[in-house]
Amino acid sequence: MVKVNRRLIEELLIIMGLISLVLIFQPVDKTLYTIGWSIILVSTLGYVIFTLIPSHTTAPRELIKNYFKTLVIVLMVVLGFLLISIILTPYLV
Repeated sequence: MVKVNRRLIEELLIIMGLISLVLIFQPVDKTLYTIGWSIILVSTLGYVIFTLIPSHTTAPRELIKNYFKTLVIVLMVVLGFLLISIILTPYLV
């Protein structure tokens, strides 16, 4: 079995975020700007979810299982807030 190096994955996600910031702040091409936003969305979501996984996870299969379980929980919370805001908007505006 291959041991998963969590630090390497976290550093890779941070580097992806920094590269995406360079793409976002460049003034030359709008396509690179759009790609930068896509990369920062993926890397930020990945970093947040990956850091929520318990640190004792070492097996790749267990890591993937925990990753998707955490992803589902985060998406359910986000969708819950979205639905609550849609329901409350007519009353608050």
